[in-house]
Amino acid sequence: MGTTKMKKSTQDIISSLVILFFLITLTAQLGAIPEESSTYPKILMGLSYIMVLIQLVRNIITYKKSEVFETPVKAQLKFLLPYGILIVVYLFLLNKIGYIFDTVLFCVVSLIGLKLKNKAVIVILPIVLTLVIYFVFSLFLSVILPRGSWISLNL
Repeated sequence: MGTTKMKKSTQDIISSLVILFFLITLTAQLGAIPEESSTYPKILMGLSYIMVLIQLVRNIITYKKSEVFETPVKAQLKFLLPYGILIVVYLFLLNKIGYIFDTVLFCVVSLIGLKLKNKAVIVILPIVLTLVIYFVFSLFLSVILPRGSWISLNL
């Protein structure tokens, strides 16, 4: 009850197809990049396609040889569905409360959802990780991260 039978490499094929779909969406956006700066992204995209296609072919070959096993679908859905909703809420709040508050909140809720027991890690890790990423992107890479319209924290 609550389990489904599938071959062991089914998840690998699904993962490869998701990555391939993601690459296709990125390729559709390549036209927006100025021609003089598009060489590097095109090379990366080409190499990414080659690697994903090789992995997909390997997964299909493995699929034909793999065994069938039972997977706990209900247990996986109990985790993945709320986490998917959490990601949607994170993306919605990003422009409302800003990158720093939203990311710290997302990380804390994620760690609690993963049933982490160490309260110090639940508090310190999201703050340190968020600030490091913030400073790397804003100071070194000059990327403007969302500041928030409801709450704003400018560092």
